Amino acid sequence: MLIGRLLQIKLRYTSLLIVLLVMPITSLAQNVTVIYDDNSRYQTNFVKSLSTQLISNTHVNLTTVTTALLSVETLKKEPIDIIVNVNNDTIEKLIASNIPTTIFHALATLSRSISFAPCLPDCTKTRPNHHFFILDQPSNRQLNLIQLINPTFKKVGILVTEQSKNQLTPLQKIASRKNLTINEQIGNSTNVRYKIDAISKSSDVILAIADTNIYNTSSLSQTLLTSYRYKTPVIGFSKGFIRAGALAGTVSNIEQLAQHIAESIVALTSTHKTLTTSIIYPKYFNVISNRNVAKSLHLHFPNDNELKKQLMTYESIQ
Repeated sequence: MLIGRLLQIKLRYTSLLIVLLVMPITSLAQNVTVIYDDNSRYQTNFVKSLSTQLISNTHVNLTTVTTALLSVETLKKEPIDIIVNVNNDTIEKLIASNIPTTIFHALATLSRSISFAPCLPDCTKTRPNHHFFILDQPSNRQLNLIQLINPTFKKVGILVTEQSKNQLTPLQKIASRKNLTINEQIGNSTNVRYKIDAISKSSDVILAIADTNIYNTSSLSQTLLTSYRYKTPVIGFSKGFIRAGALAGTVSNIEQLAQHIAESIVALTSTHKTLTTSIIYPKYFNVISNRNVAKSLHLHFPNDNELKKQLMTYESIQ
């Protein structure tokens, strides 16, 4: 009788082993769903880049859902391990849904993200499954760029609104370690013109924060003209901003942002761990400068590739 039971156990484990050996490897993969607006070229290009970078990874099953077809109830029922949301207008809906799935929010600024999740920059207790891969560059990188452009710049002007003012404290701490002074002004969409005038007069350089209540299509030209009148350079946060008249900036393109997300997905898939931070700054970036503006302000500094190389060196040893 004992021999018979041993034979049954052996047959059971042999059957299980056979099942595991013939089971498709995709069944062991992580299921990742990307939510995006297919009417947005920016979001569509991001999804294409992300798909390209993950297509050869057999440990990731990637599916897409357009915002027009999005159903929270369906998301809750599907066996999804990670949701990548690249549509800003969907952030609030996903937070309110209380889906326990790990969610990566991408292509949003920190200021915009805070409007949906006031617990930021640290939501690890209240929203532990929500992680924001923001567009904003890390403060340390931006301040390092300023010092590489001109070591004599000491007073850095920052204009924020009530929505983005909580970015000041960490910025001030980093600036203090670099012997820089933050000259801050808190304004709003109605008094931007006067605040920019005041901050341009009293700063060596202005570091623009990605807050659309301050820097938008209607205020950008006036902001740049005012700062230029006082010969105060502006460090911008987008390629268009720099082309319009900002001196320089660090910027991450679609491919770099998608690469960062793809690597994070693969890392979580291989380690089965969870992210421990609510905000993730761009890992990959380029330096872009406006040499016409630099020439007019009589500023001379290394080329963009050299600036990027130096910034990456700083970050690799920190």
